[in-house]
Amino acid sequence: MPNKTSPAVAGFDGPRKTALESIRAFCLSCMGGSRTLVTCCQTTVCGFYAYRRGVIEPGAPRRLLRVVRTYCEACAPEGDVKGCTAGRCYLSLDPCPVWPFRTGSNPYITQTQREKLRRHAQEQYNLAGPEARFRPRIDAAGVNHG
Repeated sequence: MPNKTSPAVAGFDGPRKTALESIRAFCLSCMGGSRTLVTCCQTTVCGFYAYRRGVIEPGAPRRLLRVVRTYCEACAPEGDVKGCTAGRCYLSLDPCPVWPFRTGSNPYITQTQREKLRRHAQEQYNLAGPEARFRPRIDAAGVNHG
């Protein structure tokens, strides 16, 4: 979880948030700041629909960075997420809350931290028995939900 006291990403005028908090903020801005309207949102075709309340609804993909990147690719001109300028305030518009995550990676995690997390995950998945701290969620039909 990011340290909220450290600065946001360079080129971003908004506050530092997690991906889920950013999606929630995006939904709030889409609905004019009304929490009631966000809860009652009927736009189920929106990629952020399952995350609009600030929690991941059952059955929704848990890979938030992929969800944000997919949304941003559809929004950005010609799918150029790296060239997107929505991270800056423009006239009276606030910056896009999901802008820091538009490339599909968390800008608040360094490459060293990312590699450490990747190695740890590989070690845990390679453990076959109960000594693993976590295992992928697989239902009775053998479908992986993690």
